[in-house]
Amino acid sequence: MLEKSFSGRKGFETRCVQLNNPFRKIWFQSLLLIVLAGAVLYALFQQEATKESGAMPGGRAPSFELEDVQGGKLRLADYEGKGLALNFWASWCNPCVNELPLLNEAYKLAGFEMIAINVGEDAEAAQKFVDRYELAFPIALDKEQQVKKRYRVVGLPLTVLIDPQGAVIERHEGELKDMADILRLMERLKDE
Repeated sequence: MLEKSFSGRKGFETRCVQLNNPFRKIWFQSLLLIVLAGAVLYALFQQEATKESGAMPGGRAPSFELEDVQGGKLRLADYEGKGLALNFWASWCNPCVNELPLLNEAYKLAGFEMIAINVGEDAEAAQKFVDRYELAFPIALDKEQQVKKRYRVVGLPLTVLIDPQGAVIERHEGELKDMADILRLMERLKDE
């Protein structure tokens, strides 16, 4: 232990103590190691949770059951054995407003399976949009945004392709602007 003394102007004495204790050094290194190990484990678990949740291609698509705009039920399990496109959207989202009519035309042309999942809106708002654009595919309502969270949707629109075995094969974030690109993307559902 090294001790130094300093005298102040008015006679007050201040003591600074510097510890050169090997146990303190070991304790600090151990604490640092624990923090680093925790950070690495957290990152690994987050990565694995993301993959298992279906958020990334290769992961299993999370199951869901949602109400549709007519009050019926739409379940992922009902599409088992078929390729499926999920499109997350909202009526206030301008890129969604641009994209959904194109997806509707592609749906009619190519005949792929699709569910458009409205995020955070009620049946009335979604139905107005469906009627305005004469959408032909099923519309599910994710009012509480639980499916949005399970699919780790951070921005709209998002299109997720699921193969017949239930694995995510593609995630397209943002607006699909070109019919040829949409048809090429949906062709992946038939190739799997």
